[in-house]
Amino acid sequence: MSQRALSRLPATAFAIAALAGLVAASADAAAQAATPQAPASTFQAQAAQVGIKSCATLFAGLGDILTRGTTYASSVQAQQTSPNDHAAQAVVGMKYDTPNYKGQAAGVVLTAPTKAGGCEGNLVRVAPFPQSCPDVVRQLPQGSTLAANLSGTPLYNLGGNQGQALLVPSGAGCVVVTVASAMERR
Repeated sequence: MSQRALSRLPATAFAIAALAGLVAASADAAAQAATPQAPASTFQAQAAQVGIKSCATLFAGLGDILTRGTTYASSVQAQQTSPNDHAAQAVVGMKYDTPNYKGQAAGVVLTAPTKAGGCEGNLVRVAPFPQSCPDVVRQLPQGSTLAANLSGTPLYNLGGNQGQALLVPSGAGCVVVTVASAMERR
């Protein structure tokens, strides 16, 4: 399992972090978070507790990326009788206390083994911003483009291949829902 390759993870997984200026991270940091040599993380420990082995590295890497810069708590679920053959998920509550963003956020990490012996995973982060959605648009990474208008909710492709963000108006603020995906090959 030492020959693992992650694709679409480095910039993608940092989509909301780049949007909010919450975390400064590089592709190397993402790769390090997902390598077996990385120090044990909360997500690695939780994966071990529920018996996840086949996708443990990707699960931990996505979890670490999702929660970087936060204090958090998570709940992990996996199929009990054969966790390596099925999807695993973590539901996460987070709190940011950074110069650029202070507040609660939530996230989900989902990984599943593939027929080819690798793993696929996704993360979703939901973060409410006190700024209006037009103000948040100005904070999107350079090169971001409007991809669609989904029943009045704008969906942006984030610049730098950093995933997608839905901007949901909420009163005077904006709830940003960012999605990103990763793949691990063996």
